[in-house]
Amino acid sequence: MTYMTRIMRVLAGASVLATGACSLDLTNPNSPTQEEVLADPAGLLSLAVGMQGQFSQTIDDYLVTNSLITDEWGTRSLSLIAYQSLLTGQNFDASYGVVSAPFSNSYAIIKSANTILTGADQSGLGVANRAGVVALAKLFKAMALGMLIQQYEKVPITISDASVPQPRSIVMDTILTLLESARADLATVTDAQLSEFRSQVVGTGFNQRATTDAMLARYYLIAGRHNDAITAADRVPLNVLSVFQYPDPNRNPIENLGIQLRYVAPLRSFVTQAEAGDRRPDYWVETTGPALPANPPDTVLRPFRKYSTRNESFPVYLPDEMKLIKAEAFARTNRLAEALILINQVRTQTSSTVDEPVAGLPAIVLVTQAEMLAEIAKQRRYELYEQGLRWEDTRRFGTAITTTPTFQWLPLPQRECDANPANPCG
Repeated sequence: MTYMTRIMRVLAGASVLATGACSLDLTNPNSPTQEEVLADPAGLLSLAVGMQGQFSQTIDDYLVTNSLITDEWGTRSLSLIAYQSLLTGQNFDASYGVVSAPFSNSYAIIKSANTILTGADQSGLGVANRAGVVALAKLFKAMALGMLIQQYEKVPITISDASVPQPRSIVMDTILTLLESARADLATVTDAQLSEFRSQVVGTGFNQRATTDAMLARYYLIAGRHNDAITAADRVPLNVLSVFQYPDPNRNPIENLGIQLRYVAPLRSFVTQAEAGDRRPDYWVETTGPALPANPPDTVLRPFRKYSTRNESFPVYLPDEMKLIKAEAFARTNRLAEALILINQVRTQTSSTVDEPVAGLPAIVLVTQAEMLAEIAKQRRYELYEQGLRWEDTRRFGTAITTTPTFQWLPLPQRECDANPANPCG
């Protein structure tokens, strides 16, 4: 049975509706059937709560590959062999869970989103709730596809036994269409009209409008649509965080991996390769004290500082990602003076009204496009550490100025290859 088949046979989200809330003041339902979800407004809104929980509780599946394949994390003595294979590139097997988890969990999120979109016109939702839940489903479907296309070279965009993996350009078009449609849905209602939806479904901490624009900026940049990326990034407020929250009995997935399970830890090179005086390594990592034992032993690890407590929230994006998106878009379109202003805004920041890293570095003078792109790549490394973006950065900037990943892409899961002849594996 393929992952797709299993996703189709199980109401996506039913198993996580009781464990994946995004806020302390959200109440989860007890595994409604799909028919109940489609027929009942409360059931549909409850599924939307669970969909957010599905994504927030599986960010570690995306970060494990991203951080071990690049230069962010190393493996500790208790780590899985699959994790060590990601780090070293040796003895890798497409049947490992690190290959199947991002694939299957992403399509579970997409299945939840599809159920919401199917039921939105069947369950008697009011105007505001319908706009809010439809936009939310499109946003999370787009984010799940976005995470997939950063992991695998080709992925299906539909869920069926005969789904054929599509190239990045088609997947990217789908992501951007979903996000623009979500933004249009939100434009039909005011914040006042959405207040009840936000309190009942989205919860505190997650800014739906800002996140939609931030994802548009992120994926327009990855797609090479630089002017559209600038426009979207300009709409994102820089004084507001949008986060996933982990109230008890949940725990932050990175804390679970790094502190509880002791599978991974930051590489010391993140600290030693930083520019002198950069404050951001201290934000992310314990830079002093004894090193952690590593496996393989030729790596040196530092303890986590950020995401080292169980209920710590995780930002869906960081405000300075928007500045760096614009800086890169300006640089790639030869608007070098505008790019340099934004680079120096990131470098010289010494404080913030929100919980984000600040560099506290002096301004610099750069002249050429190549110099600016190299500096942007460096700033992204230290500003956006552990945000699941480093692997994609190596493709966009090139390994000469980022790092050389152990794998260019994950293979499609072996069980999917074996069971689904529509998947051209091998």
